[in-house]
Amino acid sequence: MKMRTYRKCSNSAFTLVELLVVIAIIGVLVALLLPAVQAAREAARRSQCVNQLKQWGLAMQLHHDAQQRLPYGCTSYDLPTKRVRQTWVVRLWPYIEQGNLARQFDLKTDFELPPMTITGTMNGLTGQFVALYYCPSDVTGTDQISGTYQRRRGNYVVNWGNANFGGAFRDSELVGFPGIAPFSHVNGRPLEPLDTSFASITDGTSNTLMMSEYLIPTSPEDNDWRADIHNNEGVHRFHTLQTPNSSAPDLIKNGWFQDNGDPAMPATAASEDRKQENAARSRHNGGVNALNCDGSVAFHSDGIALLVWQALGTMNGGETVSSN
Repeated sequence: MKMRTYRKCSNSAFTLVELLVVIAIIGVLVALLLPAVQAAREAARRSQCVNQLKQWGLAMQLHHDAQQRLPYGCTSYDLPTKRVRQTWVVRLWPYIEQGNLARQFDLKTDFELPPMTITGTMNGLTGQFVALYYCPSDVTGTDQISGTYQRRRGNYVVNWGNANFGGAFRDSELVGFPGIAPFSHVNGRPLEPLDTSFASITDGTSNTLMMSEYLIPTSPEDNDWRADIHNNEGVHRFHTLQTPNSSAPDLIKNGWFQDNGDPAMPATAASEDRKQENAARSRHNGGVNALNCDGSVAFHSDGIALLVWQALGTMNGGETVSSN
């Protein structure tokens, strides 16, 4: 009789249990890797933010070389001096590779009038996209694209020091140190912008803040003046009355902001127009990038001592800044 032989065929497929184990392992690896990827991306964005602040710093230096002073923080309409409503931003266009905008720029035209603003459109000079306006870690696409006066917002603002916007320096309302900031009004008079040269920064350019970050509103509606960098009455500046990313609300002109529920940018109405002030704010974890008057950039933590932050906010207060 012939013997029949049988060879058992092995089954090479995964069992359901094995498949579930593999999926669980992959899920754990992804969960471990994702925070590292996000941290790496944020580190890259923060580095890009630093580089952009340095470009603004170079523009400030070039403006100073050409005009023997820094640009005015803002100017208001004043017939005797023939000043109009503008901010520091447009005066730096020639020095941030925006020659086309600079060639069309009119020093004698208010920011809300042509060619600066074309009613109902983003076609005006203030409506043109400039990458240097924006920190890559903040929201995008929320410029003021509705309403009558449409224009770009921005994440970079100038140092207004230890006084309210419109409030006087060197008076009983001044908090912290008696020095003034590089950008401000003379004794709180909106019609008189401060002339600042590097020689007048007696605290040292490396110990004086030039610019910092601020957050852009999440709504494109044209009734929020936060990060409104082209508007001479908007938030084109930060104050050192509060530490970076303070939980205390910014004080904005009544009727010109929206409470969007974002805990990173709390706001409330100022009791008076001259009592407006806002802290430096950013989406970077734990602090803000800030530009010094010597062109260097440093990261300042949310936990910086208020007196140190205020000392950095003045240019001639005579303080000694030991650490930040």
